[in-house]
Amino acid sequence: MIVATAGHIDHGKTALVKALTGIDADRLPEEKARGITLDLGFAYARPDGRSLGFVDVPGHERLVRTMVAGATGVDCALLVVAADDGVMPQTREHAAILDLLGFEKGIVAITKADRAGPERIAAVTDEVRAMLAGTSLANAPILPCSALTGAGIPSLLTTLLKAGSRTRNGDAERGFRLAVDRCFTLQGAGLVVTGAIHAGTVRVGDRLLVSGSGMEARVRGLRAQGEVADAASAGERVALNLTGARLSREAIHRGDWVLAPELHGPTTRLDVRLRLLPGEARALRHRSPIHCHLGAASVTGRVLLAPDSSPIPPGGSAVARIVLDAPIGALSGDRFILRDATASRTLGGGRVIDGEGGKRGAWLPARRAEIEALAEPEDGAALDALLAVEDAGLDLARFARVRNLARAALDGLLAVRAVRLVDAGERRLAFPAARVAALEAILIALFDARHAAEPDNPGLSVEEVATDRPVVDRPLLRAVLDGLVRGGALARRGALFHRPGHEARLGSADAALYAEIRGVLDAAGSDQPRLHLLAETLGREPEALRPLLDKVGRIGWLRRVSKSYYLPPTLLADLACLAERVAGEHPEGLLTVGRFREAAGIGRNMTMPVLEHFDAVGFTARIEDGRRLRTGWRDLFGTDAP
Repeated sequence: MIVATAGHIDHGKTALVKALTGIDADRLPEEKARGITLDLGFAYARPDGRSLGFVDVPGHERLVRTMVAGATGVDCALLVVAADDGVMPQTREHAAILDLLGFEKGIVAITKADRAGPERIAAVTDEVRAMLAGTSLANAPILPCSALTGAGIPSLLTTLLKAGSRTRNGDAERGFRLAVDRCFTLQGAGLVVTGAIHAGTVRVGDRLLVSGSGMEARVRGLRAQGEVADAASAGERVALNLTGARLSREAIHRGDWVLAPELHGPTTRLDVRLRLLPGEARALRHRSPIHCHLGAASVTGRVLLAPDSSPIPPGGSAVARIVLDAPIGALSGDRFILRDATASRTLGGGRVIDGEGGKRGAWLPARRAEIEALAEPEDGAALDALLAVEDAGLDLARFARVRNLARAALDGLLAVRAVRLVDAGERRLAFPAARVAALEAILIALFDARHAAEPDNPGLSVEEVATDRPVVDRPLLRAVLDGLVRGGALARRGALFHRPGHEARLGSADAALYAEIRGVLDAAGSDQPRLHLLAETLGREPEALRPLLDKVGRIGWLRRVSKSYYLPPTLLADLACLAERVAGEHPEGLLTVGRFREAAGIGRNMTMPVLEHFDAVGFTARIEDGRRLRTGWRDLFGTDAP
């Protein structure tokens, strides 16, 4: 377990850590000279064989940024209050920060107990209890102790170990994220970064990214809790020895993340649930300038409030958007702290809901519903809420990335829910099963009605079905239609869907005219007549024939090759087969106009429309010296072969 100290300057945090571990966490010469902590210090102990690490943070008000960097991502807080001073300004600010960071495990140590009598210690205890009332540490044990005499130290250590027995639940199974708080080089080892693991597990040999730069890195070695290890997980502090082609000491900074590649996505827009501290003198207004502390990063920016909302009053909370001046890494559930523009006091903080919101549309109703759903702290509850509001389908890859869910964990959530999955291009979408079932019933009724009203219509394409449905159904249509085909409720002929057993039937007048047309086409052999010659033979106008030709073309009895040629499918298949043979006889495998026309025995007027049709359907590709076949003729015309 890792413990972060907190408390006012000169209340004995470093001395207490030394009494618990035997290690002086002040490592900088200036710290030793001045007797105060200026940067993060670290110390480890193994009482009873269990690992216990301490992050010693500065207590000075100007170093709250460093304090927040040390306190995020660890398991337990040790709030230090000196018995002689009692609660001081930085005690209150640090306690507020611990509450905003969501610490549920914590202990209060009343240090320098050797300088105060029982009455004073009791008074400080009451003062601390009143300060923590209503916070996440309201029930934290309060223990007096003295680093000088050792009084109370064994009891404090026992209490810390007991708190460490309540481990994190499931964080180790998520994607790896480490917030970098130090970066340095060691002779013989190379580049080393240190920090707390916020989620996941890291192993020697893992390939990671440094975010925000996106530089690739490989873990050459690691130390966890101060000792060499092969792996480390969420809640531990580690030192990672990294190697990579572009890595350098100057390229990595406090506030960067080392993480699994799929989690890389620096952002300047955070949709958040924000809480203003009750002690603030005034409300937080739209566009208020702030310093945002998240992980080990500190970035300036502004708070944006919804147009229809009021300023956030002291002690109040609201959904807001934070627009940052530089990108940082953030995922749903990350805790953050806000300080004022001068970084002199803590304003509030909260939890990130989404770091992938678009630049526009943040306050539209659909986006607000999505934010409200994503704000659910439990993954399953967020999944249920999103399924209910995402009309166009829930993008599972985005949901998994925002929530840092492994594929196995996401599949487990889906397995116990009534959902239907749809592949939409590169995205996998999820829909409530009840909505899919309702759409299936609607589509079956649609096809039944169309077949009854239009017996000469062979079926409907996806695009035609879409014209009868709301826009929100369109991402789902193809998948539902395909599912109905697999289930036998629909059948498919080419691009057209229809009810099983449905065959297009022409009316008596159309059937008689089509018989005349087909008689002329069949008598013509390979060299088919153009539309105006066909119409002249039948004693009709060309445009009077075209609607029927298009109708039978849709049925599949003819194939429209161009606006002037409608060919029997078997003839077109014969010509495609012939084209493949002609190309095979060419020394370079080319299909040329002259060779094809000669082999087919057809005129030039028909030759060019047929070859251009072959190009259009992907059978051939036009090049400078002719055409090259892109696929076998059976792939496109085999079902029409005589």
